[in-house]
Amino acid sequence: LVRRDEAALAEIYDAHAAAVFGVLVHLLDHATAQEVLQDVFVRLWDRPEAFDPARAGLRAYLLVMARSRALDRLRGARVTVPLHGEDGVTLPLPDGRPSLARLSEDRARRDRVHAALSGLSGAHRETVERAYLRGESREEIARAMDVPVGTVKSRLSYALKHLKRHLGEEGGAWLD
Repeated sequence: LVRRDEAALAEIYDAHAAAVFGVLVHLLDHATAQEVLQDVFVRLWDRPEAFDPARAGLRAYLLVMARSRALDRLRGARVTVPLHGEDGVTLPLPDGRPSLARLSEDRARRDRVHAALSGLSGAHRETVERAYLRGESREEIARAMDVPVGTVKSRLSYALKHLKRHLGEEGGAWLD
């Protein structure tokens, strides 16, 4: 990276992006998590000297940077609500809890995802879970499942096509 080698950045991205995204998606919505993911790797590209291998491994460094950027986003998104109107009357505070309709939609979405995942073989489902829920790289998955990296890639390709087919347009947006 210090020599501005784009192949080095691509290799680092391939090895660590899923884990970084896994952390981000737990803190932020999907779209914001994607933006912050890009920001993390742009910062690494712009300032590779900020990474000190004597202090931590690269994955740990990227995960800490991602968490920090996510918290910055969350702090920046805070909204202040006035407690009193111009006439001095106390204003009602908005209810931040999700509506029953939203909870119902979320439950229906979760049920569709579970149904789509249950249509996969155990090996395909485990591969998807390791890649998307645990943020493991393809190489890590291959080692853990004792299969070649090509098999992991094939399983992911098949599984993602299956999930997109069963989840439709909404699922395609999540999985891209």
